[in-house]
Amino acid sequence: MDAGEGERRSLIDLLGPTPVAVDELVRQSGQDAATVQLVLLELELAGRVERHAGAKISLM
Repeated sequence: MDAGEGERRSLIDLLGPTPVAVDELVRQSGQDAATVQLVLLELELAGRVERHAGAKISLM
């Protein structure tokens, strides 16, 4: 499974400095949960996002 650039861009556009629940990202993006988790993992490994308590995530 590989996330495309459009999927990455739409998730990045939904992220900001305020932590948001991963479930909310799935709902707002309209993407399936597996794709959202894959993109978030890629962003985390690249040092672009930060995970917070309560399954929330934000841009760094």
